[in-house]
Parts: sequence; C-alpha cells; structure tokens
Amino acid sequence: MKFNPKKDLIYGIILLPLSFFLIAFSVLFPIYFDADVVSIIVITVLCLPLGVYFLWCWFGTSYWIVEDKLVIKQGPFRRSINIDQIEIVQKNTNPLVASTALSLESYVLQYKPYKTFIISPMNIEEFVNELRNTSGNHTIKFEKD
Repeated sequence: MKFNPKKDLIYGIILLPLSFFLIAFSVLFPIYFDADVVSIIVITVLCLPLGVYFLWCWFGTSYWIVEDKLVIKQGPFRRSINIDQIEIVQKNTNPLVASTALSLESYVLQYKPYKTFIISPMNIEEFVNELRNTSGNHTIKFEKD
C-alpha cells in the first residue's frame, strides 16, 4: 500500500525555485558567461545534479508497505525496514532538523535499538494502522502528541 508524503508550502517555496534555479544556472552559465572549461565543468557537475535531486525528492518521495516491510523512497534513495522491528512512531519535537520529511509536521520512526528515521505521511493515523495490521502480533506504539 502506498502512502504519499505530507508536503508543506514552505518546503515547496524553498525547494522548487531553488531546483529550477540550479538547473537553469548550470545550463545557461556556459552560454552567457565567458568562463573557462574548468569553471563550466565544476558548475555543471555541482548545480545540475543538485537541482535534479531536489526535484526528484519533491516528486519522488513515498512510503510503501509491502508484505512485512516498510519501504521509504525519496528520490534516488530507498530504505527498507522490517515492520516487526518498528518500536514506536512519535511526533518529531524538533521539526527543523535535517530530514527526509517534506513537512514541519513530521514523525520519528524508531526501529531496532537506537535507529530512527523521520517521516511525514499525509495521513499518519491510517499509516500507523496499516503498520499495525501488517505487523501481526508485534505492537507498535504511537504517540501523536
């Protein structure tokens, strides 16, 4: 089952223009500036992949529950977590920390001993209920507030 991420407007205002600027800058820099080959290569190698990565993260983030695993897709990256290893899903008390969540309302998924991942599914209650249904006898603690 697929769960889409919750996306805040502020993240969209930051990520989308920044990614379009980086892509446009890396493409237009060689045309409008009289730069040497090394500068063109460095700017293109740094800006173009970063802009594409931001777009890919914005449009390519999702959470999948497949059999007994939670698969988190964000851009080119994939992480698979066994659902029976998930211990707790709790509200993130520090939403400005660097994470893969696209919303300030994010949740910390704690799995295994001492491993965490920050997520922001659109409907957290439905997401946790599906995790609980899939986990069978394993109990997942959920702290919304």
